[in-house]
Amino acid sequence: MLVVDFENKTVEADNHVIETYRTCEEKYRLGLRDHWRPAGAASELAFGIAMHAGRAKYKQYIMKGLLTKKASISFAVEHGLSIWDKEQNDEMKSPVMIDDKRGKMNYARLLRGYLEKYGDENEFKPVQVEIPGKQELGTTPDGWKVVYVYTIDEITEHKGRLWPVEFKTTSGWSPPDDRWFAQWNNRAAITGYIWACEKHFGYDIGGAIIHGMWVHPEPKPGSKSKYTLPDYFKMDYSYRDDAQIEEWKANTLLTCDDIVRSVGENRWKRNDGLACTVYNGCSFKKVCQATPGVRQALLEMDFVKSEWNPYARVDED
Repeated sequence: MLVVDFENKTVEADNHVIETYRTCEEKYRLGLRDHWRPAGAASELAFGIAMHAGRAKYKQYIMKGLLTKKASISFAVEHGLSIWDKEQNDEMKSPVMIDDKRGKMNYARLLRGYLEKYGDENEFKPVQVEIPGKQELGTTPDGWKVVYVYTIDEITEHKGRLWPVEFKTTSGWSPPDDRWFAQWNNRAAITGYIWACEKHFGYDIGGAIIHGMWVHPEPKPGSKSKYTLPDYFKMDYSYRDDAQIEEWKANTLLTCDDIVRSVGENRWKRNDGLACTVYNGCSFKKVCQATPGVRQALLEMDFVKSEWNPYARVDED
């Protein structure tokens, strides 16, 4: 989300806005300002929404303490499947996709396997789940007061201290490994969550827990895969010191000045190049590749207007 109050010279921004703007200003304009989304939900996005919902529902059951772990897993999987049905596109619901890595059967298999491995309350005791919040970050060089907006997957008690937990998925060639986990050591979102937790609780947190899930189909009978289901799920820690957090704050404030200028002047640059191909390719790539005169027609033909709210709370029973 982004809210710019020109009269009071204040900005509210979340990490999704900041990272999208840094990736490509035109992608930000089309997707987050004008709210164009591809017609038919992308299977990756729908799968991720459902997986986060199922995981959060399990944590809610555990915090209420009314069900056993086994029962909590069963109800969480059932809830997650209902979200999968709601979010997934029609192609993914077809019989030929039932065994796909993001198909319904594999979704249930992965969520259940993850919760059985990392759902032990004695090791990861959930304190809060899907925590939305706002914290004043500081003032930009151009004099704008910035409020950082966030939602943290979970705050858990682990090894005698509190940690923010970030849940991530990967569909690479193998389960999460040291190289995969290393990418989170300089991700702005993780730094922001650590900082937000420190502001919320009033003392140094200094790190976050990353839970990684390998989104991969069940091996076929006779497969020589060396991985069993528990191998699909890994965890690691990502640490930040005070100097790194201060650097992140300064960098974020500079970006907010840039965003305000773009909004105020309605001028946006295209980042032609790597930004077009990362994460399986930008959804607006074919629009930007077309001659300017037909781009609006392409948007109206292949996209829909839809303001997605990634900070909506998981419904509680």
